[in-house]
Amino acid sequence: MTVVIVVSAVAAVAVGGPTAAALNADTAAPYPHSPGTNVQEFPVSVVTQQSDAVVQNGMGSMTLDFGADNSFDGSVSNVSTDDVGVTIVGSDNQRTIGAFEVAESANGAIALNFTQRVPVGAGDRILVEVANMSTPTSDGDYSVGVSTTTPDGTTDGPVSVGYRVESASLSFPNQSASQFNDTQSISLSGVVPNAGYIGVFTVAENGSRGQLVGNTEPIIAQYTPRNYTVALNGNVNESQRLEAVVFYETTGGTQDERLNGSLDPAEDAVVTNNGVPANATGYVTTIDADGRVGAGSEYGQGARLYFDQGEASTGYQVQAVENGSLGDVVTQFETAANGSSVIATTGFAEGQYAITRLDDGSVVSLDNDSTTGAQDDSFFVTGTGGAATTTENGSAEANATTANGTSEATAETDAADGTEDGATEDADEATTAAGEDGDNGSAGNATGNESGDGGSGAFGPGFGPVVAVIALLAAALVAARRKR
Repeated sequence: MTVVIVVSAVAAVAVGGPTAAALNADTAAPYPHSPGTNVQEFPVSVVTQQSDAVVQNGMGSMTLDFGADNSFDGSVSNVSTDDVGVTIVGSDNQRTIGAFEVAESANGAIALNFTQRVPVGAGDRILVEVANMSTPTSDGDYSVGVSTTTPDGTTDGPVSVGYRVESASLSFPNQSASQFNDTQSISLSGVVPNAGYIGVFTVAENGSRGQLVGNTEPIIAQYTPRNYTVALNGNVNESQRLEAVVFYETTGGTQDERLNGSLDPAEDAVVTNNGVPANATGYVTTIDADGRVGAGSEYGQGARLYFDQGEASTGYQVQAVENGSLGDVVTQFETAANGSSVIATTGFAEGQYAITRLDDGSVVSLDNDSTTGAQDDSFFVTGTGGAATTTENGSAEANATTANGTSEATAETDAADGTEDGATEDADEATTAAGEDGDNGSAGNATGNESGDGGSGAFGPGFGPVVAVIALLAAALVAARRKR
């Protein structure tokens, strides 16, 4: 993960003591930016002016006074020489200064003494990177006082360099994410104050973090809420609770290196706010189906097939295909508002099937090629791996919406009851198709409060009564036959 330093420079303000001139405030930004955090690094920089004493006579010491801000309640007490780096960045070169020691790290101040005079040019940027210090415990704007001193004791500054501390946060609303979508993803929102990552994980039975199923690329730091999309890439194939976690990159010493990084949960660190991890959980509902219906594919009897090749809120039917031509109607259904539905093949006989529109009988293309027809755009139901129910004489019961010609095969003594049961089963098995953009969609197979936001039945608004009417007509037909 890569750091992007967000600059919040404050105009230079002299706060006391004899000075030769004022340094120019440049940048300061803790990494990570969250409150109450032991930083990986905290770069602070100032820019020299021609009239500064250190430009004329060189630099002998330097002080970073975080405690000059009365609101600072962090700590620098653990900072040692090994935790500090000093770089002089000129217009055409930069030098790392290694000969110094940390003379003081208390009361919020870090004093550096250089073992030999450090030459500094006008317009040079003096960059000090501090590690192993903790940030203030509250969100807000802060400043650090920076001063430089020549070997003979003349001081430039101090000047105040501003920085911001901001909590990381995430909101993870319950939502749907179809496992049959090539771009399966979820939508989150919140504040990720550093260039970092959002990782999404499964949740183990004991509530601990499980397997990584998706993550963002490095995120550019912002202090205001924004929306994030996390690609799941088909890694989530059943409805479940997921956990989203904010990470920051722990490898790479420069901004460019971190921007080119990638999330490794085993190495990268979780962003915390005063020791509390920045995370959120949400319930993700997938499609309750065994596969996506496709041309030429085979499915076992009883398989639930996801159909998303239709138009919104439109009636369709499944017809048998015999010798390349359309035959009996097996079942009817209506798509949801996003043009999808789930077809339960319980009761389907072994054979070849195609999907047609109710209004004009046209065949639906299942392969998106230039040729559309019953033979080219059909699928197969086999007798293996099925969950089809059978009657006492072993024949498979048809669904409630089976056409009269097909339902005659199951008109036994208990056929009327069987038809009504089939109607109930199909209605219960119908699931809502997930939305393509992570918006309100599937109720799926979620239960109780863990269901996704919103949702509508797979048969669409008003289609339930149609199923009931068909079931009643089928029952009446059987009763009439008995009287004859």
